[in-house]
Amino acid sequence: MPPEQDYEVLRERSALHRYEVYRRGDVVIRETGPWAPTVHSLLRHLEHVGFGASPRVVGDGFDTDGRETLTYIEGEFTPSGPWSRDGAAAIGGMLRELHDANASYVPPGDAVWGPWFGRPLGGPARVIGHCDMAPWNIVTRDGLPFGLIDWDFAGPVDPLVELAQACWLNAKLHDDQVAALEGLPPLSERAKHLRAMVDAYGLSAAQRHGFIDVMIEFVVHDTAWQAVDLEVTPGTTDPTAVWALAWRARAAAWLCEHRSVLQNVLT
Repeated sequence: MPPEQDYEVLRERSALHRYEVYRRGDVVIRETGPWAPTVHSLLRHLEHVGFGASPRVVGDGFDTDGRETLTYIEGEFTPSGPWSRDGAAAIGGMLRELHDANASYVPPGDAVWGPWFGRPLGGPARVIGHCDMAPWNIVTRDGLPFGLIDWDFAGPVDPLVELAQACWLNAKLHDDQVAALEGLPPLSERAKHLRAMVDAYGLSAAQRHGFIDVMIEFVVHDTAWQAVDLEVTPGTTDPTAVWALAWRARAAAWLCEHRSVLQNVLT
């Protein structure tokens, strides 16, 4: 660990976070994996084409200890509680801007992307996405999304799968227990947030049919991935790991129960 007087600890290693993250001035310093050079090429491309929500690579991208160096994006986070409808729409618009910006990106010949369960999901269409556009990775200013952090899962993805992920997590399509814990509005309002996101993204009429099924499939696979990643066994007693599975599994069941309501909002 670096000297405390030189660094601010932004995130410590835990069951849910395998890499520590520090800040020194305007620079984020974080442990990373073998995919970092490829992600840096993506971030440099996004800077070149003017996508403003991504961090910039600092220097050659690494400090003397081999840790990643990126610019710090100033702002706040809203990991719990609802977005405004404008905020939800802005997330859909941000994802569309990202996909459009990456349409011209050519990965290096030796590209290495981080392992992520969502890569094979969906159809044959692929775009280079962020692949973890969750509230805890979205920096806000004045209640609106401003920046995207934590690009470890960036890589090829079916754009509909990434949109489904972003809609599920940011329209807060959770079951009643989680909704009560987070102070979320009723289903009818969250459904409007979902509609605002897909409208801002520009989802076509044809793509909207079956979109909730894409979302449910994603949530099921996400739950299974978490069970493997957190090494959950019959003897697991860590409440963090158990809850990580519980709220996802409950969301999958809740989405199945309200599938027709949510699908009708989209069409």
